Amino acid sequence: MNEELIADAELGEESRKFIESDLGRCVLGMAAQEVLLAQEKLGDVPPSDTAAIIELQNRVKVGKWFEQWLVELLQQGEQALEIFRHEKEQQ
Repeated sequence: MNEELIADAELGEESRKFIESDLGRCVLGMAAQEVLLAQEKLGDVPPSDTAAIIELQNRVKVGKWFEQWLVELLQQGEQALEIFRHEKEQQ
């Protein structure tokens, strides 16, 4: 159990470092731009072009998911660290 908590905590820390890094900010910015671009294009697609609508909706989802995944990893890491600390205090 402790090994899993430590691994989650380390992954959360790596996620935090990535989010705060120049590379992380750049990639998150690119994902946000992709979402905005897809949303903008979605307004110009004819309602009958379901394939284009689905493709653009998927681009929006993936762009939003990317940031969400990183935040979830960060939160899981923080929770794991808290659990690990609490278990150490109980010993």
